[in-house]
Amino acid sequence: MTNEGIPTRNVLLAGVGGHGVLALSRIVAEGALAAGFDVRKSEIHGMSQRGGSVVSEVRYGEDVRSPLIPEAAADVFVSLELLEALRHLHRLRPGGLLLVNDQRITPAPTGSGPVDYPEDAVERLREAAQGARILPAHDIAVELGEPRATNMVMLGAFAAFTPEIAATVWTQMIETTFRPTLRAVNLAAFQRGLEIAAEA
Repeated sequence: MTNEGIPTRNVLLAGVGGHGVLALSRIVAEGALAAGFDVRKSEIHGMSQRGGSVVSEVRYGEDVRSPLIPEAAADVFVSLELLEALRHLHRLRPGGLLLVNDQRITPAPTGSGPVDYPEDAVERLREAAQGARILPAHDIAVELGEPRATNMVMLGAFAAFTPEIAATVWTQMIETTFRPTLRAVNLAAFQRGLEIAAEA
């Protein structure tokens, strides 16, 4: 497959500190680069040690000039947490793809008191983004014995909807990213992500 003429794809990734957002965005960027695309990436992370919001933007295509996704122009939004999906949903373009891990992580209280976590987060996401995929990525990672592999389940889901990058590229990225003791479980998490995305 040639990458010539393929429009730039804008990928927004979000979650909380320690959740694997930055590792996921790095793999997405490196995978796109390995597939022959021009790639730009940026990230914003708050108090990651305290579970603060983490956002990364990856753009890839034939010729990408800026790492920043224009407002309301994300083609794909991958969120590793429900509340973070709601917070940044306005950045998804109309008709864009929303992939969300259905995990709830209650933010630490702020100076004004506890943060109100909406009970209807899933319903609000489904209503706002037609065709949203709300996936049990964390539950799958726990079943596999490695909760930290949640991001690789979500990578598998992402890969299912981005055929311009072959699945073999992603598996190669996982094999080179993780030390030998963690490769098998992360590859299994990726495969499960591919499978649940197809089911969804």
